[in-house]
Amino acid sequence: MNINTAASFQMPCPKRVKASTEQNQPDSVEKPVIEERVRLAIEKLQAPAVTGLTMDDLEAVEDFIEKSPLGAGYVGLYTRIDSFRFTILWAKECRAADALKTIDGIYTDFKANLHSLWPKLADKAFGYTVAEDGQLQVTAPPNMLTAWEQDTLNTLLNERKDLQSLSFNHAKAVIELVQLDKKQFEGKVTLDLTNFHRLIDYGLLLNKGALDLRSTDSWLDQLYKKAKEEPIEKKQGLHIQV
Repeated sequence: MNINTAASFQMPCPKRVKASTEQNQPDSVEKPVIEERVRLAIEKLQAPAVTGLTMDDLEAVEDFIEKSPLGAGYVGLYTRIDSFRFTILWAKECRAADALKTIDGIYTDFKANLHSLWPKLADKAFGYTVAEDGQLQVTAPPNMLTAWEQDTLNTLLNERKDLQSLSFNHAKAVIELVQLDKKQFEGKVTLDLTNFHRLIDYGLLLNKGALDLRSTDSWLDQLYKKAKEEPIEKKQGLHIQV
């Protein structure tokens, strides 16, 4: 063996070999995982009887199915998601409808007392809505009420604490219903406490007996009509369909 050739052949330093080997190793790939909240929601959806889920839970599962690499294995849950979403909304609608029936009885009593104490005022065409601060606010056609009559009715309406409280709570329930059902309503009309008084008149629906959502002048029907009259409200928000 040529000694000069042997001398020119050098083994690489062990440390360098190790470093080079580590550098050439492929990066470890993290496997997709299911978040705990989503996993629990999926388990509940897969149970024989679906309970204990919120709208946020359902949206989280839908988002997971649509965006996660693992989502394709759970597309069969869409039917159960839609079914439970309907159940949530139906339960809230039933509670709101029951509250409206109670409001109707109280408002009937209010108008009877008004006829007894203020007959001329009671004969005026008026209704009421819920203002942003939760107080009741009289509604009437233009030039129907004087400033004094309007102030008097506002005072009398809000003195009925049961009517004020129930109407305010019902208004919040209606807003929640509209905001929850994003599948149908999002992007059509905004409904919140800042504009509720412009869109829904309780006096109108109670005077017409429009307690059923399918009735003309129900709060749902009023929302439809006002949404068309005020296109600026369609920029964002919700729109109800029956």
